[in-house]
Amino acid sequence: MQMRESVWNESFRPGIISSTRLYFQDLFVGAKRMSRKDFWWGFLGMTIVAGVIVSLLAWIITKMPVDDFYWSSIVGVALAITAGYYWISVFTATIRRLHDRKLHGWWVLIGLVPFVGEIGLIVLLCLPQHDFGNRWPKQI
Repeated sequence: MQMRESVWNESFRPGIISSTRLYFQDLFVGAKRMSRKDFWWGFLGMTIVAGVIVSLLAWIITKMPVDDFYWSSIVGVALAITAGYYWISVFTATIRRLHDRKLHGWWVLIGLVPFVGEIGLIVLLCLPQHDFGNRWPKQI
């Protein structure tokens, strides 16, 4: 009998690889839950992946001739797509993490308040899960 890789969107063994895989798997899904370990490991993994890709593309664009507009625009679009995927993954993972805390995804907007809101959001993301009466059930 094979063991399940994930339970209700939580890795069997949270780590940088399995949690980053969850970030990619649920890239456009906000109506789930995400454990605290998976959120932070996945955040680290996704930041590393995006950082490597952006660094590589930025290095490529600096080595191109100045008058090569075609390829520099393609690399620029690739940079924008990479940044977009990164911010979408962090945004939806934050919503899933807030759902695990029994909060609505709208709480992510607290991060728009300068300084205080960002700290408040980080505190919410660091708190343990809240299972009792949670609207978002554990999904298998």
